[in-house]
Amino acid sequence: MSAPPSSSGQTAVFDFDGVLLRGDSFAGYLQWRGRRSYRTALPALPLLPLLPLLRHPRTLPWAARLFSRALTLGLDQARFETEAAAFCRDWLARPGRVIEPLLARLRAHQAAGDRVVVASGTAQFLLDTFLRELGVSGVTALGSPLEFHRWGLRSPRHNYGATKLISLAEIGVHAPWAVSYSDSHADLPMLAAARQAVLVQPSANHERLLREALRCPVEVVRL
Repeated sequence: MSAPPSSSGQTAVFDFDGVLLRGDSFAGYLQWRGRRSYRTALPALPLLPLLPLLRHPRTLPWAARLFSRALTLGLDQARFETEAAAFCRDWLARPGRVIEPLLARLRAHQAAGDRVVVASGTAQFLLDTFLRELGVSGVTALGSPLEFHRWGLRSPRHNYGATKLISLAEIGVHAPWAVSYSDSHADLPMLAAARQAVLVQPSANHERLLREALRCPVEVVRL
């Protein structure tokens, strides 16, 4: 794997799921929660025919909201934070969960004096907890805020796709920044806003689509 940009004072933006950790962290939490109690999983059973919608970028946000609400009925913030902390420890205990070469790349950016931002669609509390468990400090973490209702969790703003650019602008990060890291075509806006795009283990289709859409240099990291 090639070294990150070496000049200091630049900004590097990392996606989280599929870049620093394997898997979808919020979906993993919901599955973990559903397996702990059949009563928790029961409200989601009628939604099972909609599972394929979670695989497509256009339908994923809508389908994810449905499953999130069904699997978090009656959940309050205190209970969520207790569960989420336990889930993070369980997930990180699985061999191979952490993508060590990309975590090393993040630390190399920090050592070079770059500003590092981790921008993710996962819940803010999950993102903060995972980064703390990984021993990552000194980065700006931008996740999705959550609201707690009787009828399940919802996010007033899912930090996904082009919404990441809004979140970045709010903390003073504007295009073009130095480099963006992502594994997903959904992050095209974030990748296109950087002077260099790093694609982490992209599918063949995503790599083709992104290479066609991006005008900046593209690096592909195979793990």
